[in-house]
Amino acid sequence: MSRLFASKFVRLIKTFPPEEIRAFEQWLHSPWCNSNKNLIRLFQQFKKYYPDFLPDRKLTKAQLFRQILPEGKFSDRRLNNLLSEGYRAAERFLVAQRFDMDSEAAQNLLADEFQERGLDDWFTKIAKREITDLEEHPTKEWKDHLSLYNWYRQIYHSSDSQTRMQAGNPTIHAMEGELDLLYALEKAAILNEKMSRQQVLRDESYEITSAISNWEALVQGICHPSIALYRLRFTYLGKDLWTVYQELHPQVVQQLPQLNAKEQKIHLLSLLNDSIRLVKSGHLDIVDLLPLYQLGLATGVLLNRGKLSRSTYTQIVMISNTKGDFAYTERFIDDYSGKLSEKGREDSQHWARAHTAYWRKDLEECLTILQGYTFKILYFQLITRSLQAQVLFDLYLMDDSYQFLLFNFLDTFEKWLQREKMLSQTNKISFLRFVQKCRTLATAYGAVDFQREIVAQLLSDQEYIQALNWLKKKQQEVLTIRSEK
Repeated sequence: MSRLFASKFVRLIKTFPPEEIRAFEQWLHSPWCNSNKNLIRLFQQFKKYYPDFLPDRKLTKAQLFRQILPEGKFSDRRLNNLLSEGYRAAERFLVAQRFDMDSEAAQNLLADEFQERGLDDWFTKIAKREITDLEEHPTKEWKDHLSLYNWYRQIYHSSDSQTRMQAGNPTIHAMEGELDLLYALEKAAILNEKMSRQQVLRDESYEITSAISNWEALVQGICHPSIALYRLRFTYLGKDLWTVYQELHPQVVQQLPQLNAKEQKIHLLSLLNDSIRLVKSGHLDIVDLLPLYQLGLATGVLLNRGKLSRSTYTQIVMISNTKGDFAYTERFIDDYSGKLSEKGREDSQHWARAHTAYWRKDLEECLTILQGYTFKILYFQLITRSLQAQVLFDLYLMDDSYQFLLFNFLDTFEKWLQREKMLSQTNKISFLRFVQKCRTLATAYGAVDFQREIVAQLLSDQEYIQALNWLKKKQQEVLTIRSEK
């Protein structure tokens, strides 16, 4: 049974939404699309298990074969061939469906047919109409630039030599302009990606400077909002990130509506990555990132095929709660939890509720959630330990009897971090520093001879510390409480 449901045919139709299942069934019944009636019977048998395809021990290969060919002798090879034919039919269905939705592809093929049949005037009519439609797009995708280049190229080379060699023929200039712009945008995207990879992956190194110089020579005279943003980012290569960010941030926000979906994603995500680095270096407060994340949600930039990553989900909850905008946090949890992948969704929701309870100062509710649920994913095991440390620290500030529990938990957390091999070194260092700062701050708070200078200087080396904003807040609380004693 498991082998049947693991076949390529079933794996493919399992991805079909209900409307596609109905359309595919109609497709199989059409003599233009399918001449094998056994395929219809095969699909109807599998359709009984759609959409979940839950295990059925009664469904064996022999049983399935008898349902399709009740009078035939069982043949494993024949059934496998039928499954393969079903998969190919599903492939053809998807291609035809996409073709029906892609009028541009249809027009391209029709234009080629007209050209090959010597119907040049019909070809030219289609080409000019397609060019007009593409030029009217308010924001052009990279495919639009490629299509424009192809149409201009076909028009230019389909002309007779006398027309082609006329002085001032604009087609060759239009063709060149689209090709230059397409290359400039795609090359800049690659250079930007290489710069990002170098910052994250220590083992990767690229010769960026000379490549950017070549790119800048090419884009002289090209006026495009995305090119302007790339130029600004590349100009400050190797310079102070904070200086770059202060100029780049307002430009990205202002130009974003003029960019296509791909360019929006590149520039906004690059800016968000810059922002996160500046938070870790202490140049930005974490709450400053919320408008960028909200912009990313509004434009769909932060969604990948309709899904939200768990790291983005947790980051938004953290920032919104730190800001104290609990109404937004609740709306966000309700609206976007369903957009998380199924694996980890439950972990995400429990963590989000616990985090919100903590920042609402409902420490008992926070601990109840954390201790009443077993987190399965390493990422959440990490950040929930951090959250529990924060809860215990707050309880210690309110009641000295929590001192032993806090220090014991910090020691256990630290040993777990040092032992855990699946954590990246960057993550491990960030959380280890958090534990060490918590312990130092708690020790200073409980000391008989309070050393104000130690607490005041605690975060002077504040780069790459988890929950830096929270530590700063606790630092001020400790200074205030001890000054009043």
